[in-house]
Amino acid sequence: MIIPPFSKPAMTDYKEKYEELLKENSILRRENEFLRAKSGLNHDLRNSGEREKTSRENVLLEHLIDSIPQAIAIIDLEDRVVMVNREFTDLFGYTPEEAVGRYVDDLIIPEDLKHDSVKPGEIAFENHRVTRNTIRCDKTGRRINVSLIATNVLIDNDIVASLGIYRDISVEKKNQTIQEILYNISTAALNQTDIKEIYPTIVQELSKIWDTNNFFIALYDKASDTLSMPFFSDEKDQFERVPARKTISKWAIGLKKSVLLKVNDMKCLENSGDIDLVGAPCKVWMGVPLKAEKEIIGVMAFQDYHDEDKFSQEDVTVLEFIANQIAIALQRRIMIDNVIMASRKAEEAAQSKQQFMSTMSHEIRTPLNEVIGITNLLLQGNPREDQMDYIKTLRFSGNHLLTLVNDVLDYNKMESGRIEFEQTSFNLSDFLKDIQRTYSFRSKSKNLEFDITRQNDLPDNLTGDPIRLNQILSNLLSNALKFTQKGSIHVILKELERNAGTTKIEFTVKDTGIGIPKDKHDYIFESYTQASPDTTRHYGGTGLGLAICKRLVELQGGHIEVESETGKGSAFRFVLTFGIAEKSEASQKGETSESYVGLEGKRILVAEDNKINFFVANKFLNGWGVKVTHAENGRIALNLLEKEDFDLVLMDLHMPVLDGIEATKIIRNSDDPRIKDIPVVALTAAIMSETHDRIDNLNINDYVLKPFKPRDLFEKILKNVR
Repeated sequence: MIIPPFSKPAMTDYKEKYEELLKENSILRRENEFLRAKSGLNHDLRNSGEREKTSRENVLLEHLIDSIPQAIAIIDLEDRVVMVNREFTDLFGYTPEEAVGRYVDDLIIPEDLKHDSVKPGEIAFENHRVTRNTIRCDKTGRRINVSLIATNVLIDNDIVASLGIYRDISVEKKNQTIQEILYNISTAALNQTDIKEIYPTIVQELSKIWDTNNFFIALYDKASDTLSMPFFSDEKDQFERVPARKTISKWAIGLKKSVLLKVNDMKCLENSGDIDLVGAPCKVWMGVPLKAEKEIIGVMAFQDYHDEDKFSQEDVTVLEFIANQIAIALQRRIMIDNVIMASRKAEEAAQSKQQFMSTMSHEIRTPLNEVIGITNLLLQGNPREDQMDYIKTLRFSGNHLLTLVNDVLDYNKMESGRIEFEQTSFNLSDFLKDIQRTYSFRSKSKNLEFDITRQNDLPDNLTGDPIRLNQILSNLLSNALKFTQKGSIHVILKELERNAGTTKIEFTVKDTGIGIPKDKHDYIFESYTQASPDTTRHYGGTGLGLAICKRLVELQGGHIEVESETGKGSAFRFVLTFGIAEKSEASQKGETSESYVGLEGKRILVAEDNKINFFVANKFLNGWGVKVTHAENGRIALNLLEKEDFDLVLMDLHMPVLDGIEATKIIRNSDDPRIKDIPVVALTAAIMSETHDRIDNLNINDYVLKPFKPRDLFEKILKNVR
């Protein structure tokens, strides 16, 4: 085929078409590039928006975690730290940069605990959420008691990480330890018959906080100016008794406050002539005075020969608090021993016994008022369950000690023929509930069964002396608890006879204890006697409880007897006659035992020199809505009465400068009716005849005996307030 040559017009047309195609292709290419650019821009814009959103979410998450008041660490599946918050840095000392990427066990788990510790991630895998108390360490190696919560982080039901939440419980642990120390020391003071046996307990308990290898207790004898060391432990020295002179201990006693002395401090005191160093020089000395009431009886001190920074001011504060309680415990033990000793000699020196018992009543009841009062305040403060048993036991021990004191004092009153019985209405069911509540706790601690049974149709509202009835039953139940190691204790009430307006009730306290030989049945009701000579040594007691029970029963026209056999237990029975009341006083008032209404806005002047006793009274009064003004002695109280108006004066009878008795005399002799007629309720720890003789003619409206029950104080004030 022969292709004819292009003609000129044909060539021209092709060229124009070709150029048009090139132009169109160029336009299409530019448009395509523009579309691709636009698509990329849109994609970039979308990614940028997502990144911005993600960034904002991360900032919010970090802010949220940082705001949580617990230390938090997020840990990946390889147990490496991914994120920590500000509290984690504060608690453990690691910055986020230092913590992120490191294994959590290398970071905060002590070396000696790694073999048995479980990492948060592992805990979480097993249980998804686990809480436990453990020990961790900070950047410096300091060990920290923590509460750890470990939980899984899940996304679409897949575990992607674990969360460790740490809370510093060091203060809680320390407070718990201090509480245990105080409880154990107080228990030892109550139970030990020899005061020397208390000191090893003190040392053992204090070793829970401090190293007691260089520790001593020094008691100061002002008459001889000597220091005796009932306990002295030291790696370089050994002292039993030293002249006080210018020792650090004597200086601290004279200072009347706790001290923390380092090397330079001791050198300065020595150079100034304030102290003369005795024994090997130490690096640091920490001592607190042992204060009982307002008198300093000695000092308790730690020292260290190697580390000047062994003790801190915080240690001083803690030791001071413990020392105050130890001093009270020691004094209480000494006083109990003195009371028992004096009671045994009472028949040989009746007049001396009267004076001594009056003094002991005040001296023992005053610290008891502090112990029982603060215990009641603690119970009102909603304590934790783990604290409740300690507090209830402390209250029971305080009440038990009060019973011992009352036994001795009441026996003395019975001997002098001054005992009186009340005739007041009370509810028998409520009375028995209190007995059940009080002795069930102690019975459970010995794994003993305890119950109260009412036979026949006993009347519920009775007239008699519930306080003396409680005293009789408490003595019998305390005996039963003391001498019963296994088995049970039962209280049985049975009506023997009912006449018009009266009922005769038989009370039986039955136990499965050691029993009493038949030839001792009459003997045990005599004063200062027990079934065998070693009973006191093994079980304690004054030997007055059963003698008092017998006298209290017989003075109310009843009788008491015992059935017992050695090894098979005992049954004590007594019979009392009560009146039958329409309603008890509590029912007539329509009040519950927890109702404290009627004193709101009242102004009461409290004249009390003992700071702790005022603290206890003030807490209760404030809780009842009372406006309280404090006077430290009778003179200050009189000055305040001249300047201000009050609705009642709560007057302690034993105060310095001007006691409550003399202050009340001045009040009643005042020419100002506003002062003269103000109600006065006396606070007294002394219940002996001499005190009553002094206040009989004072026109005191009423009195409250220390240690007081909150209900008794409230009702006495409510009855007499303006």
